[in-house]
Amino acid sequence: MATFALRAGATIETLTKHEMGQALAEHEAARRTDARAFKWMRLPEGLIGKATGGQLSLGLAAGETRIGPAQGYIWSVSRLVVDGLTSGATPDVVNLYRNDNTAGPPLWQFNGNSFGYTWGKMQMTLLSGDSLTLVNVGTFTAAGQIRLTGELWELPAERAYEFLGG
Repeated sequence: MATFALRAGATIETLTKHEMGQALAEHEAARRTDARAFKWMRLPEGLIGKATGGQLSLGLAAGETRIGPAQGYIWSVSRLVVDGLTSGATPDVVNLYRNDNTAGPPLWQFNGNSFGYTWGKMQMTLLSGDSLTLVNVGTFTAAGQIRLTGELWELPAERAYEFLGG
């Protein structure tokens, strides 16, 4: 610490140039470590396939790639698109489910005419252990490749409040 004498005779301690530089470098390193915890990313590839016998089921079969956040993380999904669906007066319809629970309510529904959607922070979330599943509803006519793509934020579960500005 540098010491200065004041006119009144009192002395104060301040940081030297070197100490200030070191403190700022440590602060910047901590900020970068924090920033690495919040990652923008594209939805990993994996929910890609073709309908068989007029039925589409992606993410359910044994051995299929599961798409979801790693242990200890959550996803805040910001955009999803299902391409390859038939459009028109009677478009193909698919439901997006969390995990294998296709008997429960879907997270979202897509069709050949409305195949892409966006959400704000934490409006469409997946927790550790969750995965996405895509299943057709009713008559399905698309014979080509169906693919789910998107963008999301991945963050440590215990820091979700910070993502919302907390």
